Amino acid sequence: MKPSSSFTSDGLVALLQSVASLMQQGQLAQALAASQRAVSEYPLAPQAHQNLAQVASRLGQHQLALQHTAQAASLAPNNGQLQLALGCLLAHHGHSEDALIALQKSAELIPDSPEAWYFLGITLTRSHRHPEAIAALTRARGLAPAAARIRDALAEAHFQGGFPADALPLLRERVTTQPDDIDAVLKLGETLSRLQDYDDARLSFEQALQRKPAEPDLWMASAQAREDSGDRDAARAAYEQALRLRPDWVPALSGLLTLQRGEADAETLATAQRLIAHPDTSDRDIATLGYALGKVMDSRGEYRQAMNCWDRANTARKRLCGEFDLASLTERVERMLPAFDAGALAAAPASDEDRPLFIVGMPRSGTTLTEQILAAHPQVHGCGELPDIALIARHLPSQSGSSRIWPHIVDQIASADVVRARERYLTGASRHAPGTAVRLVDKAPMNFYALGLISLMFPLARIVWCQRDPRDVAISIYAENFSLGERFSTDLAAIGECIVLQQRLMRHWQKVLPNPILELDYQQLVTDPETQSRRLLEFAGLPWHDDCLAFHAGQRGVQTPSRWQVRQPIHTRSVGRWRNYEFALSPLMATLDAESDGGLTPTHSRG
Repeated sequence: MKPSSSFTSDGLVALLQSVASLMQQGQLAQALAASQRAVSEYPLAPQAHQNLAQVASRLGQHQLALQHTAQAASLAPNNGQLQLALGCLLAHHGHSEDALIALQKSAELIPDSPEAWYFLGITLTRSHRHPEAIAALTRARGLAPAAARIRDALAEAHFQGGFPADALPLLRERVTTQPDDIDAVLKLGETLSRLQDYDDARLSFEQALQRKPAEPDLWMASAQAREDSGDRDAARAAYEQALRLRPDWVPALSGLLTLQRGEADAETLATAQRLIAHPDTSDRDIATLGYALGKVMDSRGEYRQAMNCWDRANTARKRLCGEFDLASLTERVERMLPAFDAGALAAAPASDEDRPLFIVGMPRSGTTLTEQILAAHPQVHGCGELPDIALIARHLPSQSGSSRIWPHIVDQIASADVVRARERYLTGASRHAPGTAVRLVDKAPMNFYALGLISLMFPLARIVWCQRDPRDVAISIYAENFSLGERFSTDLAAIGECIVLQQRLMRHWQKVLPNPILELDYQQLVTDPETQSRRLLEFAGLPWHDDCLAFHAGQRGVQTPSRWQVRQPIHTRSVGRWRNYEFALSPLMATLDAESDGGLTPTHSRG
């Protein structure tokens, strides 16, 4: 073994030069042998291990590359470039936590390196630690303001972290400098939609289509933007153009079918049926087509065919994403109940902020309709489904220096953390609000899981709990193409379990929260809309306004699956819809019947 003092000996230098020459000549096997000889003769030389790692990487021997990069970094722990190389390799192989340790050390050792901060930032983004990622990438951008990949990574961290307004100028810069970059245009449009700038989103796609009229992705995005804006005819035309440019494209075909429903033409319907039956169609596409075809059949009154389509869709989605983990969710609720009691909530920092009003409940329980009624009032700003509360809950633990997840850190949160969370939320909620708005309405239905956090932030906030016959709720959820993470939606029994857990959690919140909670029943709302709307406005502390019953005549953009229903006058057609599917509801009913009240509130008796 050569002594450590010979790290830069002539013999090692000669060996490394030989390796470099062999690599230049493409003789990688010989280069690997020479690198291994260098490591054998100079085992304490970081350069030898780093050199072997580089050759191994060229040969695709990634574990060998990782092993010797780690050895080089351990031999030279204060070498920032080696820590950077190690961190990048660890991240590439999925070892995120170890990668972050190495990358953080690299950034500390070479603080003027934009690369160190960039790779730290993108790894933090992939680990969903968005506030830290934003800080690291902001540092990188300050060191290399002209670097496009740093700008784009910072935009993505802002967007994923729930700060679309901060992502927007970066994305505008990207599109300005790269107007033919379709991904950039799509991301800009998505960000504008998230910010409820629907007209700007539509305009950005139209401008891009003038440059790239043969891009089906742009037509697809334009169709969705038109739907958000309520322009059904333009949306249909855009979907059809996307399909002309890319025949049999499942996302566009599904969008068109979902828009047309019972009016779907025979050719479009036949194409969808052919594709869903084809053995080479992926589970993702089977699910997408199944949900859309089910809606068509439902609109035509062909209920058994509709349920068959939804069964196929949800079975495919289960294969794609896995089964719903009821045990994990139950444990989460069980641990949440004792974490929030009157004492924990009394310790919250005082606040006189009473503008927020949160609409919660199971998805498809009337939350969009309730928001539309409120948002038609001139003193109300409808925020849509804000992601901010869920993101705040996700980020609070790391910001509080805890390794535990929410809500198991409720006793560790400092008042300053709550105040920062409050300010962050209000920034997003009030972004488009007029100065006359006295209520900011957030209708993210699943916020019922986070009402404890909401109460800590806003002890004066009003909460509207939307309820609907659980059988109607279950059918509506089962038929909907939710995001891949919502695994509960693919199984009627699982939906029933979530309804029961929601009831239990909401009854707990009613007992312990200082916030006023209004229970609003969907059937009563659509049967007697004026009485219930007056009750809703009174709860919100607002005077009556006739526009609240004419909300469907407004021009507000809507992104939820209910976008077309809430552009119609209130009707009762969806009440008792479950009766069309009673033949398929035994899994749901078995779950509800296992509860003492069958999971049904008195309003939802089984008449």
